[in-house]
Amino acid sequence: MERQIGDYLASRRIPFIYEKPTAVIDSGKLKVWYPDFSLKYGLIIEYFGITGDPQYLASARHKLRVYHENQFDVIPLYPADIVPEWENNLMHRMDTVLEGRLQDIRSCSLIG
Repeated sequence: MERQIGDYLASRRIPFIYEKPTAVIDSGKLKVWYPDFSLKYGLIIEYFGITGDPQYLASARHKLRVYHENQFDVIPLYPADIVPEWENNLMHRMDTVLEGRLQDIRSCSLIG
């Protein structure tokens, strides 16, 4: 599925780097992770493709928590997200994250 996600991003001319080395602080230690897709806009897309494995699910939750703690915007995708029109859903989620960033910037500029 990662291939289809990459192909879709490329078809929309959305710049990304596959498995770009990314520094995170996890439990107080600096680590290098390799997110599935790092977009030019600072978004990360992670595809968690394994179902029915509690350890994998716990690892995915940990990864999302660490990204959040490190102030990365992450769009997680799971097999259940890959339905007809999944591409439109992904674009909508990307729009929502980027719009949220703009709102944060605007609210900060009003305060400062």
